[in-house]
Amino acid sequence: MRRRALLAALSAGVSGLAGCSFGSPGDDRAHTAVDPAETDTPTHSQPNTDADGGARTGDPPRPEDPRHVVALDTGPRTYALSPYIRVDDGGRVALWFDRTATADHPARLRGWLRNGNPYENTFEVQWIPAVGDVHARQPRGHDHEAALHLAPTEDNALAATVPDVTRDESGYWRAEDVGPWLVETHRLAPGEWVPLAYDVVGSPGMSGRPTGTYEFGDGATLTVWDAASPGPDGDSRFAGRSVPAMDGEGSVAWFHQAGPETTAFVRPSAERVALDAQVAFEMVNHSHERLQCGHWNLHKLVDGEWFHVGPTVHTSDCRLLPPGGRKEWHLRAFNADAVGGCDEPGLTRGYLGGGTYGVVAGYGTPEPESGALVDLVGDPVEVVPTDDADATRDGDTVTVTLPEYGDGEHPPDAAVTLRRADAADERVIAEQVMRTGGFLSSGRGLRNCLPFLTEGVARVVLRADGHVADAVLGHDADGRRFRFRGRAYAVERGTGRGDR
Repeated sequence: MRRRALLAALSAGVSGLAGCSFGSPGDDRAHTAVDPAETDTPTHSQPNTDADGGARTGDPPRPEDPRHVVALDTGPRTYALSPYIRVDDGGRVALWFDRTATADHPARLRGWLRNGNPYENTFEVQWIPAVGDVHARQPRGHDHEAALHLAPTEDNALAATVPDVTRDESGYWRAEDVGPWLVETHRLAPGEWVPLAYDVVGSPGMSGRPTGTYEFGDGATLTVWDAASPGPDGDSRFAGRSVPAMDGEGSVAWFHQAGPETTAFVRPSAERVALDAQVAFEMVNHSHERLQCGHWNLHKLVDGEWFHVGPTVHTSDCRLLPPGGRKEWHLRAFNADAVGGCDEPGLTRGYLGGGTYGVVAGYGTPEPESGALVDLVGDPVEVVPTDDADATRDGDTVTVTLPEYGDGEHPPDAAVTLRRADAADERVIAEQVMRTGGFLSSGRGLRNCLPFLTEGVARVVLRADGHVADAVLGHDADGRRFRFRGRAYAVERGTGRGDR
């Protein structure tokens, strides 16, 4: 083992965690494979080396396109470092690969730690993920030796010890020992920075390079996958099934059509469940590029045609998935009223009937989206009015009044009228009629009309407000014709009492 002296700049002081470089965990917009923008030094200057030989002033170096993913030459493995490092207290960190692993050397990360504060600060290096906290937790399902480490090199200004590394019989690099390699704390002047350099190695005695996600402290990860077979393992119950394209959607790469070479896919936790149920869907990016924009949608396949079920709206941001990144989305499906919910990202939806559904994420390569099929086993959806609907009949007309009507609040009162028709322009399914939540009072319109258009009733007038009317017709339309369960209907804005 080679040792080096502690840096002379170490001193006691107010301790703190280092600050943010690539965004905050959970914020998809921050998961970009770029280095942090500089705000205190708008132009690049020549770095100056301080007396201790490690700390510098001026702008730290950074490549125009920093690499956070490399394919190894020592075996069929790909490394992807998470492109953000969670730190606090005004510190800034950047790390990137400057070389891959070969027979002569391990894969190496370079970068820097900088004090972004306008005052001196002591950083607790030992707690900064992938800077001082350099021993990654193993992926799930592996033994205690399946761990990765960032071993500091001679070029790392925070190294207290530079460990020996060796290439084992399996072809991968590992450390000879695992010890406290980095200093515990380090003090930096305002704007001062120190260079970082690490070899990516396995544990002593570790054989091969198990795939999975290795975690450094809180927020930093190093994901390893099989470069020769990045696709999902196992067979799908839908293998060989052909599904139609989705109108208005980009091309979808389906899980059941994925092969060993597939680099981006949505993997379901189950492909057939009985209602009521929860199914998890995981989007996996085993490509070398970041994917976008990752909004999720639920569709139902009926008679060879896709129908969008939810959600009714999306946020306007473009969510990104970096190389090696994974996103999980949960479908909580109920045959009648939905019960509760949870903090996990996903969709809780009641009134879903039995059938084949498609969950589609807006991430993909080479196709723009990825998706997976799931069979929900259950009864057809029953179309029933909401509990607060008040219906009265006068001859062949039923008038349904909702609490929104006459409440004196915005938007103004509005009405729609439903009749039978001879032809239709579109088809609507029960899961769309009964969907709840979302924008513009979705699910309070047609479900409060259709159940009342029974034998002997010529029309149903629904009195509510502008949100309910717009949810039925859209903002700019005064009418529409649709087919529901084999019958054609016409719905128009207003009560229609003056119509011929």
